[in-house]
Amino acid sequence: MKIVADVNIPFVKKCFSSIGEVTIVGGREITSGVIADADALLVRSITPVDEKLLAGSKVRFVATATIGFDHVDIDFL
Repeated sequence: MKIVADVNIPFVKKCFSSIGEVTIVGGREITSGVIADADALLVRSITPVDEKLLAGSKVRFVATATIGFDHVDIDFL
């Protein structure tokens, strides 16, 4: 399993490396190209998660390490 995660999520690599390959990326650098072959996406509020980002990707799981989720297009998911 390939997991793309925001660099500002504490301990993300330590917590998830036992279940897959974790790639750490700055929130503003998470693009459709970066996640194209990812299975899971772990973001913070700086990353808008919408059709533009996810179209054509293999992502099947999205998590946000935030209080709110206004940066995530729930209707698209």
